[in-house]
Amino acid sequence: SISEYNVTINVSDDGTPILFSNKTVTVKVTDVNDNPPALDRCVYEAFVPENNSLGVSIFTIRASDADSGQNARLSYYLENSEINGAQVSSLVSVNSENGVIHAVRSFDYEQVKYFHCNITARDRGSPPLSATVTVHISIQVQNDNAPQVLFAVQTCSSLVAEIVPRSADVGYLVTKVVAVDVDSGQNAWLSYKLQKTTDRPLFEIGLQNGEIRTIRQVTDKDAVKQRLAVVVEDSGQPSRSATVNVNVASLKCFQNSVTLCMTRITTIT
Repeated sequence: SISEYNVTINVSDDGTPILFSNKTVTVKVTDVNDNPPALDRCVYEAFVPENNSLGVSIFTIRASDADSGQNARLSYYLENSEINGAQVSSLVSVNSENGVIHAVRSFDYEQVKYFHCNITARDRGSPPLSATVTVHISIQVQNDNAPQVLFAVQTCSSLVAEIVPRSADVGYLVTKVVAVDVDSGQNAWLSYKLQKTTDRPLFEIGLQNGEIRTIRQVTDKDAVKQRLAVVVEDSGQPSRSATVNVNVASLKCFQNSVTLCMTRITTIT
């Protein structure tokens, strides 16, 4: 708190007249390393978006030391620990001079959502003093995965067709498109939309459940073979989507062809 004192000494005699003189002595206090590094808190919270670039700066640790000279010069170190069987040094590093924490790898939210590391600030006194702080690092999810359609599945060799009897009632369940999204939260909330194919649409799809149903009676004016383009879209910002084609054949069912109407046509020409 006070590194230097100026002490003035006055000397006088008892003669007549009195004679005197003075001298100022400067007293310097030598610093001893008696103050450890100081941090404003014992826990910090940091955030990094997934799919980050390598070496990106995540957070900066700043410590102070009330000593002076070498006793106040600080270095920063990452303490060894394991995160799910991996060394924390394989995830982040810290610059020893300025305390900046960098990402060593690109994070995937679906694999690592959260981890913590300990950073030590150490002065260069003799003996050195140190302080350790914990940094909680949260990975922020990004909408980096498009929906994946599990059903209906189409291949290059054959296009599977769903059968709709011409006698089908309104609301007849043709098929159901099933999709998943490996993202999390609203990035995995899916909606299904049917692209318009004709002026008199025959089918609709459930926005949430992907069920394709008839919305009117099948007539002779409707094409026997129809291809429906279904768009599956997530709720991320920006959203991502996938498209699948569903082939539908509307047939008349006679008593001797019940089996045909209850099975799929596996080849559409």
